[in-house]
Amino acid sequence: MQPAKLKIKICGMRDFENVQNVLKHKPDYMGFIFYDKSKRYVNEEQVENLLKLNFGTTKRVGVFVNQSPEIIIDFFQRGYFDLVQLHGEESPEDILKLKYEGIEIIKVFSVGEDFNPSILAAYEPIADYFLFDTKGAEKGGNGYKFDWNILHQIDSQKPFFLSGGLQTSDLKVVQNMELKNLMGLDYNSKIELLPGLKDLDEVEKILNN
Repeated sequence: MQPAKLKIKICGMRDFENVQNVLKHKPDYMGFIFYDKSKRYVNEEQVENLLKLNFGTTKRVGVFVNQSPEIIIDFFQRGYFDLVQLHGEESPEDILKLKYEGIEIIKVFSVGEDFNPSILAAYEPIADYFLFDTKGAEKGGNGYKFDWNILHQIDSQKPFFLSGGLQTSDLKVVQNMELKNLMGLDYNSKIELLPGLKDLDEVEKILNN
């Protein structure tokens, strides 16, 4: 059974004032995308500025796509994030390098009709969490859902986040599905006014529910 209270992650943040206002609603996690091909990319200067904010109990997630472990470790040591989300084809060997530095890992898997759950086995012993997102043209933020019933077929004990086109109204739908080991929901494009700019009314609805 899933926990009674799902964790909430608001991803793709970059605007200082918007981040400040979202933090007032105390999401469990907030994601910052360090992938320069993303519409929600944050550079080092922006992150340095965001570090001036008080994140309280909200954990900062650094999102990377096929980035070298050395750069991820460097950013971690600079205090840019609390845990890392790996959204590419990162090898178990590279993940072990990050684990050796004490970094918590969310490993992302893109799910489409051809998804093969056997890929999870190599990452089960080393990732702290899985995240299942919709397979699409972009590495995240595609704005549409995959067939969540696929998750009932996954034989894994790893706690996971669900992502991909999530809307405010999906919260109750997901809760009623009783997905085994579901620990949190990852919201991004469907609660935005513009890429990287979250609708505060939608954020408030999600966090209040």
